[in-house]
Parts: sequence; structure tokens; C-alpha cells
Amino acid sequence: MNLKGFTVREMLKLPVMEHATLISGEDGLDRIVQYIDIWEVPDIGNWLREGEMVLTTGYSTRNNPSLLAEMVEQLAKVNGAGVAIKPERFIPHIPQEMIDKSNLYHVPIIQLPIGMAYIDITYHVMEQILNRQAVLLKRSEEVNRALTGLVLNNRGMQVVADKVSELIGSPIWVIDQAGEVLASSPEGYPYRSSKDSRQWEVNVDNKMLGKFVVEKWELDEFDLMLIEQARLVFSLELMRDKIAMDTENRLRGTFFEELILNPAADERLIASRGRQLGLAPEWSWEVAVIETDDPMYSEDESAVMAAIQSFIRRESAIRKVRSHLQIYGGKIVLFLPSIKSASADNHSQDPDRPLHWSDELHRQLKLWESVRIGIGRPCSLYEAHRSYNEARTAVSIGFRLNRGRQLFKYTEVEMIQLLLETTDLARLGRFVEEKVGKLAEHDNASGTNYLSTLYHYLATGGSLNETSKRMYIHRNSVNYRIDRIKTITGYDLSNAQIRYELYLCSAFYLLNHT
Repeated sequence: MNLKGFTVREMLKLPVMEHATLISGEDGLDRIVQYIDIWEVPDIGNWLREGEMVLTTGYSTRNNPSLLAEMVEQLAKVNGAGVAIKPERFIPHIPQEMIDKSNLYHVPIIQLPIGMAYIDITYHVMEQILNRQAVLLKRSEEVNRALTGLVLNNRGMQVVADKVSELIGSPIWVIDQAGEVLASSPEGYPYRSSKDSRQWEVNVDNKMLGKFVVEKWELDEFDLMLIEQARLVFSLELMRDKIAMDTENRLRGTFFEELILNPAADERLIASRGRQLGLAPEWSWEVAVIETDDPMYSEDESAVMAAIQSFIRRESAIRKVRSHLQIYGGKIVLFLPSIKSASADNHSQDPDRPLHWSDELHRQLKLWESVRIGIGRPCSLYEAHRSYNEARTAVSIGFRLNRGRQLFKYTEVEMIQLLLETTDLARLGRFVEEKVGKLAEHDNASGTNYLSTLYHYLATGGSLNETSKRMYIHRNSVNYRIDRIKTITGYDLSNAQIRYELYLCSAFYLLNHT
């Protein structure tokens, strides 16, 4: 039995229609007949439905035959099935205008013998329609049992996808919100969006978790039924995965929050707990603290958060590690592991090896304009608390010194932090005043920016080009400012000791006055 639906072509082959004649609209013989109705009132256009076959004698149009042509137009608009007409009793013939519209819109017109009873047609047509619906319902139950059984037996999303693909006769994909493929059939079949594919949302708790894509545009009634069953099953699979992931993330979140709050007391205990959560003890970690213009919260679903999560998932899959993202104190904290290897510090010897996390994050920053990142020194899981504090320090000190940058490593500000923590600040303040006070006074009095220029000039190793990029000014302007700084201070900037002292003093002054 053809489960695509009962067509007008099949209707004409019924024994009861033996003496019926197709008048026009032959190109529409594959229209589906879903209902059959009798039209003997002039306003039937308000009641027409998709798949409707209209039976009429033309009684209501006997004084206005043009209504028959209008009815054909209305059937075309709602994707109706066609018209079966007995013209001899109330109208002398089928109007040519009606026939022309029938051919134009591919809506079949069938002429019935005057003695044919409507009940004979409706009985046999509806019998065919109901038989198909019964078969479709039975197939639907079979499919439901098969797919639900796969879910209940925890066969996995890939097995479910393969079964759905087999039933529907088309490659399929299940993709998440970020567009990443969760499952495909054939397995590994690359996802590509095209005009020949159709997609449906997969929702859990009224929230879209992904999309179900079918590489097939022409879908029959069985296909559509199957797709609804598949959406339900994929929703169950995604719900199971979400519950498992949420539980695992809560356990990891608690573990990493403990590492953030307090230094670990027992290295072996930390390694053991990490192993239970799928974190290999031999991994090397980079801890990053991400700040945004607006504080982040655990339920935040901003575009920046979604982009960072997608990046972390993608890179973790490439590196075959389990990273973790934690929202803490209104900031995003990333725990980024890498597998140690002999070539870990020499990427030129292993071009296929992923970049360090810090380098990969730096490449992404152009996409995250409102983000700034601090990164601590590489560490073991046991040392994560130390690296977390280093990352906080890096972004705090680094951004205050250079608001034009987005990524700061702790190794770049470590000396400045040590200076601030271990020095007699009153005495250091007097020393700073002696070294750069005159330059700061000139800036305040004249509205210049010489002290900041001096810091960036020294921080870039005396590079005019790099300083101009940081200050967003021309290279010649930097050169002019450096000459003015030498004149105002009287310092010889080619002297290594003077450069070192001025670098620390300018950094200290900017940290305390900006």
C-alpha cells in the first residue's frame, strides 16, 4: 500500500469510478485525497481544506457558472485534491473557464455519470483513506516501540540515528545549538546545510537543545510521522545526556570551586578525586580568568558565554582532554588541561600539535571584543589555586597598565606584583616620585601623555612601532614624545639601569594613579 496517501490517480482506478471521465488538470493526478465533501452552496470556498475532493452537480452555480472557476482557484490555494462534477442536470456543460483554470493550476476535474450516487463514491474513497490511516497508525506504533526500545536500552544516540536514517531513507544529522554535530547517519557524514534539507527543533523543557536535519525535501505522511517520533526520541536522548552532563558539571564545579577557594592540602587526594571526574593526574593545566564589561552569572546565556563554551568544547575535543568552565565572583574561570609530551615546548617540531591554550585564546580574542583574559603559569591540578590567583593578578595589573590589550600572562606582571607586595610602599613612593614625578607633573599641567608613552616604550623594549600600536598614534609621534621625555627628565634612555628603574617606576605610578 502506498503510504504517501490516496491520490486522485488511484481514485480514478476504483471500480466505482469506472464510468467517470477525467476532463482536465491531468498534471494534478498525484494530488492527495484526504477528505471528500459535497458542494451545493455558493460559499463553499470558506470551508475548503487541504486534500479535499469536492463532489457537485453545479446546482448553486446554475445562475453564475463563473463560480466554478473560482472554486478551482480556491482549491489550488489550499492544495485541494480536485472536483468531481455531474453537469447535465443543472448546468448544460462544464464551463471552458473552469477547464482552463483546472489546467493552469493542475487541479483535476472529473465528470461523473448523472446516475452515479454520491454515497457510492464517498464510501469507497473513504474506505481507501481509512485503510491507509490504519496502516499508518500501525506502522507508527511499530516505529515508536522500536525507537523507544533503543532509548530505554540505552543504545546511544548514534544507534537511534542509524535506525531513523534507515526508516526515512535519507542521511540525517542531530546538531546542537552551536551547530556542532552530535550524531549523523551515516556516521561521520559531514553536515552541510542545503536547499534540499529540512530541519526541526529538538526541545527539552520548552528549551531548544538542538536541531534534527533530514537531507530530503519531499516527505510523505509516513516520513512526517516518523520525524515526529524521532524528535521525541532525540529529545529523550538529549535530556538523558543533559542530566548526566549537569550532574557531572555540578560535581566538577564543586571540586574546582574548592580548588579556587583554598590551596589543596593533599596532592594524592586531589589526584584521586580528579581521576574520578575524568581528569588525568598527568595533565598540565592553564588557569584563565575572563572578565567582561558586565559581570557573568551561572545562568548567563550571552553571546560571549555561548562563544566561549563552543570554543572550549571544540578545542577540548581536538586535544582529547576535559576542560572546565566555572562562573565565580562574576568572572569566567577556565581550567584548561593539556597532555604533556616530549614536544610540548617545541611546536615547530610537531606542526600538528595544538597551540598552547594561551596562544589559542589570543587568536580568538578578535571575536570577543568585550573580553579580557588573565592567565596563570602552567601547573598541576594540585597547584590550581596558585595559578587561579596568578590569573586574577595578571588581568588586574595588565589591564590597568594597558587597556589596549585583551590577554595578559602572569609572567609579564610577576616582577611588578613582587615589587608591590615586598617593598616599603612609602619609601617606594618617594623613589617613584623622584624618578617620574617631574614627567607626571608635566602631563597634569600640559595635558600630555608622556608618562604612559614612556611605560609602553620601555615595556616593548624601546620599539617605536609597537609603542605606536599600543598608543594608537603615529610612529613619528612616539619618536617626538621620547625626545621630549629625554629633555624633561634629563635621563639617558640607552642606560640599562635607568631603563629598568623607569619601567618599574612608571608602572607603579600608572597602577596607583589610573
